[in-house]
Amino acid sequence: LLCGAVHGEMTRPRLRIVTGKGGVGKTVTATAIAIAEARSGRKTLLAEVHGRDKVAALLGVKPVGADMREVLERLYVVDMNPRAAIREYALLNFRFEAVYNAVFENRLVRRFLRLVPSLGELVMLGKIWHHERETQGGRPRFDVIVMDAPSTGHALTMLRAPAVVERTVPPGPLRDITRNLQELLTDPDRTRLHVVTTPEEMPINEAVQIEQTAVSVLGMALGTTIINQRLEPLPSGTLERLLEARRDPRLDGLLEVLYIRAQKRRAGDELLRRLPAYMLEQSVDLPRVVTPSFGREVVEDFARRLKPMVESKAGP
Repeated sequence: LLCGAVHGEMTRPRLRIVTGKGGVGKTVTATAIAIAEARSGRKTLLAEVHGRDKVAALLGVKPVGADMREVLERLYVVDMNPRAAIREYALLNFRFEAVYNAVFENRLVRRFLRLVPSLGELVMLGKIWHHERETQGGRPRFDVIVMDAPSTGHALTMLRAPAVVERTVPPGPLRDITRNLQELLTDPDRTRLHVVTTPEEMPINEAVQIEQTAVSVLGMALGTTIINQRLEPLPSGTLERLLEARRDPRLDGLLEVLYIRAQKRRAGDELLRRLPAYMLEQSVDLPRVVTPSFGREVVEDFARRLKPMVESKAGP
């Protein structure tokens, strides 16, 4: 990867793509990053991919669906899916809904479109590219876009799609579109890929897979790694002091809990060493949260923890 000195002064990226193994808190993290961006003064679009309005549920607001809406100050949300994205793209080009309905809502055409490889992924990436380039009043409509991408396998398929299609289609509009998408994904000044993991074996294995494919194959720049549900270390000497001072047998249960907790932290740290050193060095921890109502309060706390990260201009 090119360092900041080659590019000159680094700027904050305009697109943050968030992915990781399913179940690691990817959507919560993407939402927290988007809130942190909005709280820092940037007009932010949070784009879910097949999200089924999970973001709206987390924030306690009305479902958004495919119709973009401002849900908090400077924070807009949209839930993307291929059919809605194709409709939006077609209306941008054909201008008339009657033409769109006659062509794209035709049963045979819809069946044909489902057979086109990676069309859904390309159209949704194209929507991201459109909003990244979109202007309003002579300036970018959005300062930053946070993409809550699918989990590992589907995310890598989506990110590979522009390069795959570009190699297989003849010169023309479709190749131009895929080239634009490639330029967006591989420009470290515009785009960073954030990997979310937990200190567990399978999520870390998938984080390593994402890093190898994104950097070595796709030429993308990784941003800060997010380590979710990481147990905070006990203050140095806590267990030793409790053992020395033990007088009351009622402390036995507390000591056992603290010992198990310390063991889990050590085991997680050992697994995290499988990550490339730079991913571990450039990481942010989010604590393990045990609560019956995991909602906006937790997301807001995560956003406060991630605000220094989004305000940093450090390069990939």
